[in-house]
Amino acid sequence: MSTKSPLESQLLYRFSCWLTLPILPCLFIIFYLELELLESITLLLAILLPGLWLFYHSYKSMTNVLERIGLQLDSLGNEEYNTWHLASYQGGRIESLKNDFIRLGQRLSDKRLEYMHNESFLFDFIQGLDLPIVVLDHHNQVYSSNQAFNQLTEQSSSQLLGQKAQGLGFVLRHNKWHQLSDSTLSQRVEISRHVFKRSSRNYQLLVLFSIEQQLRDNEKQVWQRLIRVLNHEVRNSLTPIYSMSQSLQEMKLAGPLNEQQQQTERNILQVIEKRAEQLLEFVDSYSAFSKLAPANKSLISSSEVNQRIAAIFNHVKFSQGGTIDFNADLGQLEQALINLIKNATEASEKNSPININ
Repeated sequence: MSTKSPLESQLLYRFSCWLTLPILPCLFIIFYLELELLESITLLLAILLPGLWLFYHSYKSMTNVLERIGLQLDSLGNEEYNTWHLASYQGGRIESLKNDFIRLGQRLSDKRLEYMHNESFLFDFIQGLDLPIVVLDHHNQVYSSNQAFNQLTEQSSSQLLGQKAQGLGFVLRHNKWHQLSDSTLSQRVEISRHVFKRSSRNYQLLVLFSIEQQLRDNEKQVWQRLIRVLNHEVRNSLTPIYSMSQSLQEMKLAGPLNEQQQQTERNILQVIEKRAEQLLEFVDSYSAFSKLAPANKSLISSSEVNQRIAAIFNHVKFSQGGTIDFNADLGQLEQALINLIKNATEASEKNSPININ
């Protein structure tokens, strides 16, 4: 018989095979001695009844052991770590099996204790975090929450216990939790979901991240960048204006101006006026976090640009091979050149001459 058949069927099959061994000699005796029917039946019963009784009790003992093993496994499954179901068996293979159950129960008990410690550590750790965290059971009801989540909902842990997630303003869509528009939470949040098992059931750990805090941090970074840009551009415009005004005062104090100095004076005043105008336009363009105004192109010459830049940086020597006419926004081009020359001046060694071709 195949070993894949039930154990009971295998036992009956083997007993039947064993039973044929005494039946054959009995049949030989009956036919050889020509016994009558009653005598034949008596002989067969005398031979077969002890075997049947022995088989029955052996079968019952074996099935009893199997039932006790099943009960022991059920006890282990119910976290009852003892071996009282096999206590009546002493010595032999059953004693060895009972010792195996003892060791298995001890390992399972240790694992359960370790799991309880880890779970206790996890919940204690969650309580100490500043992030709002809530644990939902398999019915999507609040099982536990930390202090940060209690403050966010303005409720205590005992008040939150057993509440439905939807009642708190959460909805599960495509295995991701979202905050409802009519949520009673004091701020908008983004929800991160983590699933873990407890007592063979799925629990969910939800971590809430404040969107408002992220927006405030982003806004702070934008303001910091804006201030740096404004500081750089305003300084680069005001510094040459201050320098030109000082140069103009020194020319006035030296005495009457000649024709060349008068032309320089006019150039300086024009540059100061234009730089002040461009600075106002620049500040206005950033007042609403918008981009720079579109370029207002016009036909200008390189000599005009050189003349205006030379008036701003009188300590820099400019030279050009020829005059070139081109279309550009004079104010924006001038601002870019001022930034470049100022950066080059600051990066060069002190009192070293700067020549620009």
